[in-house]
Amino acid sequence: MKNKIKKGESLSDGDKTCLLQNRWIPPEQHSYPYRKFGTKQLKYNVQWEKKYEWLRYSPFEDSAYCAHCLSFNKLKGSNFSFLTKGFTDWKNAVGEKRGIIPRHSLTEGHRKSTEKAENFISVVQKKRKDISSIISQQYEEKVTANRNSLLSIIDIIVCLGQRNVAFRGSWEGDSENGNFNHFVNWKAQFDVALKQHMQTAPKNAIYLSPAIQNELIECCAEEIRGTLINRIQAAKYFTVLADESMDISGTEQMSICVRYVNDEEENLEIKEDFLGFCPLPKQDAATITSAILNQLTKWGLQTTFLRGQGYDGASTMSGKVSGVQKRVKELYPRAMYTHCRSHALNLVVVHGCSDLPLVRNTMSIVEKIAVFFSATGARKDALRAESRKEGQPKTAGIPLMSDTRWGSRANTLSAFVEQFTAIHSVLETMEAEVSSTSGKASTLRHSIGTFETIITAVIANKVLGYMLPLTKQLQSTNLDIITAYEAARNVRQVIANQRNEQGFSPCFQKATALANSVDVVPTKRRISVKQNYRPNVSTESVEDHYRVNLFYPFIDHITTELDERFSESNEPALLAAYLVPKSLKKLSEEREQRMVKWYHEDLPYPNTVDQEVECWRHKFHSEDGVLPASALETLKTTQMAFFPNIQCMLKIFLTLPVTTCECERSFSAMRRLKTWLRSSMSSERLTGLALMHVHQKVKLDKERVLRRWDASGHRRIQLAFNGK
Repeated sequence: MKNKIKKGESLSDGDKTCLLQNRWIPPEQHSYPYRKFGTKQLKYNVQWEKKYEWLRYSPFEDSAYCAHCLSFNKLKGSNFSFLTKGFTDWKNAVGEKRGIIPRHSLTEGHRKSTEKAENFISVVQKKRKDISSIISQQYEEKVTANRNSLLSIIDIIVCLGQRNVAFRGSWEGDSENGNFNHFVNWKAQFDVALKQHMQTAPKNAIYLSPAIQNELIECCAEEIRGTLINRIQAAKYFTVLADESMDISGTEQMSICVRYVNDEEENLEIKEDFLGFCPLPKQDAATITSAILNQLTKWGLQTTFLRGQGYDGASTMSGKVSGVQKRVKELYPRAMYTHCRSHALNLVVVHGCSDLPLVRNTMSIVEKIAVFFSATGARKDALRAESRKEGQPKTAGIPLMSDTRWGSRANTLSAFVEQFTAIHSVLETMEAEVSSTSGKASTLRHSIGTFETIITAVIANKVLGYMLPLTKQLQSTNLDIITAYEAARNVRQVIANQRNEQGFSPCFQKATALANSVDVVPTKRRISVKQNYRPNVSTESVEDHYRVNLFYPFIDHITTELDERFSESNEPALLAAYLVPKSLKKLSEEREQRMVKWYHEDLPYPNTVDQEVECWRHKFHSEDGVLPASALETLKTTQMAFFPNIQCMLKIFLTLPVTTCECERSFSAMRRLKTWLRSSMSSERLTGLALMHVHQKVKLDKERVLRRWDASGHRRIQLAFNGK
């Protein structure tokens, strides 16, 4: 150790520990050697070590050293012998006048070395932490406080985003009175870490600015989307759903959603997840196709597993020559296109109510009535009051019609028919008053005060009422495309079965009762010699006239539209529906061959698929009881481990799109988010807030969000994530 010090080297912690905690212990009968001092012979006195515990004797050199100075003394001065040479002056070792040992214990170098030695021994004996640990602890405490303060900020962002609460407000002087700043200040009242951060952080590192908000919102969005992408990748096969809508700022936004079969935690279900908005600079097929495929690739999805496309029926999307679906299919031939079934049903209703002049005119009158009573609160209150008098206490007025809100026509017609007497009474009262609306009320009252309008409304209400449950059913996620077609065909058959006198008679009776309540006589139009624009079949009675000239044509028109828009498809991908046990008898040999050929590339064991199908037939041919009636029910209730190929085909079949309702739901979220007060919101911020708002049930790990944010750029604040 002395040689190390002479060479300028530092003692290791092990050397210091050994030196400070140990001393040489003489063996029994050991005799210290004598040194001659004048006429005296003196030797080292071991009793000195009891008073001066730092003293260390070297039997090899017959000299003494200071353990504290050997370990820590860096100062040059007197008594240098205790550090490198070795003390041997036993004559002057102790004593009041010439005691070298006690004088050494009073030197500055020794006192500082003793203090360091005591601290070092305390650390070694774990009575206190060393200085590096103390510094490390302070660093850890600082990092923990920084993380906690930013986690509080992220928590506020997530809460506001999930509940669709605006972040920013208006400026009042040098401060902003927005919700984000309000809740940050509110939370700082009881959040110690956040309060300390706001009080001590530099002005350029408080991390509350709009730019930081956008970064954290984007990180939250990426975390949510990452969770969804992992689920989709686990499912392997997926379908893309896309639709466009203009936001409040005039930007065309395309919503991209994905449909897949999720079987996490043994809870198999069909999922349709919104992944984000994509602004479109142009609305041509090439731009939309490129945007869809680029976004899917950017988000980490393998487009080689794309098995379906779901869009509306616009020519840009559905065109068979150069539409989006055709362009995607040229790149991925197995991505089958499906026209949104809800859009198709909506078109059935729209065309059914607009192609027949009498129905079209009546629907126009009903729409004007709905607009009139929705214009002011006073008109709504008057209608509610009159409805209560007639025994309808729970009436909510007349909802407005919409071309895109499926089922709105049926709801509006139903409300009009049920409140017809109250509507007529209120209009009559308003007509008698001297006001600016009396003329309009008079016109509307005369419009609905004809038997032709009354019976048309009653008939349309009855027919559309059969289609309203189908409208709601088509908006369900857990619906496969064949079930949707079957449901539509069932509704078509029910409507067609009403085309007889027994089906029309209740309508005529109800219309007659409504007409009598407002003093309208059931009549029919006169029959002209030549008439090209309205029904003109000669009949004997009023009832026969409307049955032949209105009821039958309307039903025929609706059923024809349903036949055209829900006709049975010959796509081979849909043949997997015949694997459902209830439909297994319909799986002919020709259908089986076409089905296997289509799914062959995706099957895990394609060489044994024929044998597997045969075993599948035998299994359900011999089983008794109620057989599964849908693909989803089949996968849930059947042990599919023995049928991997059939399981694969049914899962791909379930991913095929039915509707684009999820896109419509995301547009509803967009309209709630990007209002005229928030019209300057960027597309990235819009998508981030929309993902938080739409996917509130997706568990968001806020610490992972913080890690993602810390890794996205150089930060002034210490978070110690090391970019991980």
